[in-house]
Amino acid sequence: MLIRPKGGATAEQRFHSFLQNNIFERLRCNYPERLEKICYFAGNIEDDNFGLNECDRRKLCAQVNIIFHSAATVRFNECLKVAARVNSMATYNLLELCTQMKQLKRFLYVSTAYCNPGRKYVDELVYPTLPPVDWRQFLACTQKIPEEYLNRVANYIKGPHVNTYTFTKSIAEQIVNSYKHLIPIVIVRPSIVTAAYCEPYPGWIDNIQAISGIMMEIGKGGISSILGDKSLICDIIPVDFVVNAMIMMVHKAQLGSISICNATSGVTNPISWQRLGDLTMKWSRIYPTKRMIMFPNFKYRRSALRHELAVWVLHFVPALFMDLRTLLFRQKRRFVTPIAKKFRQACLAGSFFSLNEWIFKNRSRYYFKELIDNGTFPTLYWNLEQLDYDDYVRRHMIGINKYLHREQFTVDANKMHVTRIYWLWIFAHLCFYMLLVYVLL
Repeated sequence: MLIRPKGGATAEQRFHSFLQNNIFERLRCNYPERLEKICYFAGNIEDDNFGLNECDRRKLCAQVNIIFHSAATVRFNECLKVAARVNSMATYNLLELCTQMKQLKRFLYVSTAYCNPGRKYVDELVYPTLPPVDWRQFLACTQKIPEEYLNRVANYIKGPHVNTYTFTKSIAEQIVNSYKHLIPIVIVRPSIVTAAYCEPYPGWIDNIQAISGIMMEIGKGGISSILGDKSLICDIIPVDFVVNAMIMMVHKAQLGSISICNATSGVTNPISWQRLGDLTMKWSRIYPTKRMIMFPNFKYRRSALRHELAVWVLHFVPALFMDLRTLLFRQKRRFVTPIAKKFRQACLAGSFFSLNEWIFKNRSRYYFKELIDNGTFPTLYWNLEQLDYDDYVRRHMIGINKYLHREQFTVDANKMHVTRIYWLWIFAHLCFYMLLVYVLL
């Protein structure tokens, strides 16, 4: 593992903290010696030579057999220079290092299913960037052109890409593809990664990136409107399915060609945005969080104007009243308005994905089925066709409460809290409609 210092903690401290994570609980109890297999190198993917000292570099070049490269910045609004440095340039530097690794047998690159947004149908192939960009010239430009100017011309360079994340991941695929004759390479392209289905625990999640953060905020009642088309497919994939795909795909690496897996669900077991939203509201009401501020209820709106109006009326006005109450009663609680602003930006950044739809072809699933059926990987699974979304979203919402809100889960937890908020929600609606009738009459 390559680990950088962060938040005042050294790489060593972060490594030992990582080993204490609850995901390793069964290993610590049953197979503690297996944790000794994990070692770390202090460094940073953005630095020259990854910040490795010469001893660590020689050790890597002499001993490494397989590389899983998943380091990236996933922020949609990242400036182009930073996204290029982390997602594209770092990939190039790593592949250059790989050419010096005498024992290297396989290299797996984690891309994204959305790195070809200008194509409706996305097969398991490496496509040229749209518009055509020579990756060597692009990397040279990002190093030489000042950041301010590069950011100004970013929209022209990106073409159909609405953010720097998908664009720089597309560039990275071009870089990876150019090394296929030197290194056995495979690519795994996940769609929208969500909480675990089974492993390490049902509903396990450790971040609020992408749609999981939106689901969390829906459960708290902090989102009442989402800009999107409710009838389109929402291509989500549980994180443990992605990891299983990585483990199985890496064995397909061959020199001279690239095998690609679209780790997606839309073709095999699609779910619409409407159904995902309905299930999120259903299970957030059944298993409410004590952090709930309003009753979970929202609508998809395709009109940007109507959505923006709903955001101001249903998000910012209640948030301002809550913050006013916090100030008046001098309560020790966080202000809600900054959170509302943050999730407004998150919803807008993700609106491109909720207003559009892609068909991701996935022939890799037949390869996975063959490996599992013939006993090569008997403990892994890729049964997306049998995934019950009702049960999965239930696990997801429980996982959000347990692993993100850090709440002790019981079936009847916070039932009185959600009941009070529900009747307050009903009372507020009645008052609003009565006021509206009074004004009109």
